Amino acid sequence: MGYKIIRALLLFFFFHILGLHVEGEENIPEKGAVLVVPNHKSYWDPPLAGAAFRKRRICFMAKSELFRNPLFGALIRYLGAFPVKRNSADMSAVRRSLDVIREGKALCIFPEGGIYRKKGLGRFHPGMAFLAVLTGTPVIPVAIAGSRSLPWKKEPLAVLIGRPIPVKKEKPDDKNTAALDDLVKERIEKMLDSWEKKSGTDSRRH
Repeated sequence: MGYKIIRALLLFFFFHILGLHVEGEENIPEKGAVLVVPNHKSYWDPPLAGAAFRKRRICFMAKSELFRNPLFGALIRYLGAFPVKRNSADMSAVRRSLDVIREGKALCIFPEGGIYRKKGLGRFHPGMAFLAVLTGTPVIPVAIAGSRSLPWKKEPLAVLIGRPIPVKKEKPDDKNTAALDDLVKERIEKMLDSWEKKSGTDSRRH
């Protein structure tokens, strides 16, 4: 019940107060494991992704620093987040990710590894592609635009959901993970470019 109340408040805030625009909800499978892979410009991106995926409840891999505050850490754990130590081989986070995938849930990973404030997309870290290839889990590319200035809305706010990318289950290596990273990045960039033309904004920056 608590989760539903918090979710309802977030949906009201994003859709009715900030005017969130969502495209591609038809691309979200109603069930089965998927990796949700957005770009990252703001701390608002995780709840935006969660709000846009109204058909599914998403688990989030989040940087361990966010859990240092006991109250906030408890809240985001309740909402489906679990910690990962960045720039290290965090096997506990890998095991938790594999559990989420085996349970047929949606797992959100920000492949840039943190907020990337410059124009365009940052370098993708290997974790997302490694998990996708290792498990054969489809990847849903997600483009978030307009979140950089929140909570002040200076640009149209949108979450654009791409078609799932099927992934063949095989042993991860530098070649197949790099190929998947490149494809996901290309899909996100195309959605941002299309939104920029439609809305008249530089969405890759904002």
